Amino acid sequence: METKEIILDDTCIDILKEVGHICTGNATIALSQVLNQRIELTIPDLKLIDSNQVLVELKGAEEVLVGVSIQLLGHLSGNIVLMFPEKSAYSLIDAVSQYRTELGNATEYGVSALKEIGNIVISAYLATLSTFTRQVILHSTPNLICGTLTTVFNVAFSNMVEQAKKIILIETFFSIKEKNINGSFFLIFQPEAVKQLLEKAKDIQKGISG
Repeated sequence: METKEIILDDTCIDILKEVGHICTGNATIALSQVLNQRIELTIPDLKLIDSNQVLVELKGAEEVLVGVSIQLLGHLSGNIVLMFPEKSAYSLIDAVSQYRTELGNATEYGVSALKEIGNIVISAYLATLSTFTRQVILHSTPNLICGTLTTVFNVAFSNMVEQAKKIILIETFFSIKEKNINGSFFLIFQPEAVKQLLEKAKDIQKGISG
């Protein structure tokens, strides 16, 4: 399926970035409550790009990453990944567990805890996005992915890239200095979802200009 004549003007981009900022802000609040720590958040970067250029845009190194991936179902379809460098992922598990976790040797409890944290954080993000779009957003159960950025991307997003020529990529980074934890959100929306987001942003734009 191909999305035709998708145009992002500056105002539309600003609106969608602000939505992404609010969504990510609420998601990181959920994470900060779990960890009882303050989280520093960057303003999200939003791009409309060719699907085959995603990895070029992400500019990922070959470091090992651990991601919690959730597929968005229904009208607003896409994928969202909460991603951590390996050391940060294990620091996060340690933060919610009394058991020390060694790199490359996550216990079953640690994996379960990481999935649950991902589910809490991503659900908070999607709840805000649902309010913005005025749609119920259904999603799959969380799936844990481990590997380089290329591996994580191929597992989480490859089917979508095959279907779409143009996709919206939203990238946001956050950090917890007290626990040396860094992470990021990556969202890719399928063509029909892109149309819906743009239409909603244009409605808001008209309200502002009117």
